[in-house]
Amino acid sequence: MKKVVLLIAGVALFASNVDEINKKLDLLLQKINQLEKKVDKKDAEIEKLKTQLKLQKQEMKKETQNVKTDIQKQMALKSCKRLKVVDFKYKYHDEVIPYYDVSLTLKNTYPKKVTYISGNLYVEDKDGVTIFQDFFKRKVDLPVGGEVTFSHTHQLNSEIEKYLKDENPQNLKIYFTPIQVEFADGTLTQCN
Repeated sequence: MKKVVLLIAGVALFASNVDEINKKLDLLLQKINQLEKKVDKKDAEIEKLKTQLKLQKQEMKKETQNVKTDIQKQMALKSCKRLKVVDFKYKYHDEVIPYYDVSLTLKNTYPKKVTYISGNLYVEDKDGVTIFQDFFKRKVDLPVGGEVTFSHTHQLNSEIEKYLKDENPQNLKIYFTPIQVEFADGTLTQCN
């Protein structure tokens, strides 16, 4: 009988322990569900933050590109090498005072319309010796990508300029160095 009483006591004890264990398991399951909900909520917040971060990165990239473009435009405006020689023609006249009829065509590669140009034309031979130099200045109406032609008579300043008439045009290096360029909006580029 003792065995039966012990068995009944053991079963009763076991049953009460099972109820406690079930209650504890229920509490644990509730806490796990609460934690899962918190994790889901945090995951949603993280995804939202990732999306915001991605948008901010795109905006910053666009802003950086705009700043870079603005800097490039400003640098282009300050450049002294944006008027390109497209054509240079000359005809020598051997008179009492020798001279050249000169025609120079420049192309505007600035990002703005040019209204005034002053500068020097240089012509070098194949050895890099400047054999001709002339000064040009004029008000112009020169749009972006447009061309303008200067024509005038150039009296010889030195004996070396006579060599231009005998030089092979393929051996010549011709370039224009601006002193001052004025743009339609009133801004200036001055070169030394």
